[in-house]
Amino acid sequence: MKTAELLSGIDGTMMFRYNSKDTFQALYVYLSEYHSGKRVLELSYEDVKSAKNGLIVITPDFDNFIAKLIAADEYSKYMTETPILEGVANREYYGRSATSIENKSTIKYGTEQGLAALIYGEQGVSSLPIQDITGEYIDTDNEYMYYYSAEFVK
Repeated sequence: MKTAELLSGIDGTMMFRYNSKDTFQALYVYLSEYHSGKRVLELSYEDVKSAKNGLIVITPDFDNFIAKLIAADEYSKYMTETPILEGVANREYYGRSATSIENKSTIKYGTEQGLAALIYGEQGVSSLPIQDITGEYIDTDNEYMYYYSAEFVK
């Protein structure tokens, strides 16, 4: 964990290890951008045995205005990058913050569960607990937010 933090730079890395007693059909990782949402990464285990252990890693890179998302398990590794504040004037001067789940969470199958949120604002930001954020409704004064969540499907 410390090595990942050192490699990720000032913005840090958020790592979420999952352990499931059962196999599952699909793991969806969603990214909902403040005011609009889109699915960024879908891991599907249809017709194959799913991994029971895996890791989801989110690494914001504010200097290059991207966020990396990595999902890895016993069988495979997926990586994607998404732009941060694309087309926003003076974005290099924006304040930034992040919030994520703490400690362990029980997997709730068929339910979208929040992992992390990257928060940006020109005049400042206000951080809020990840439990208070959902992909459907984000009540915040922050100008930009990128909300990561996952759904395990049996």
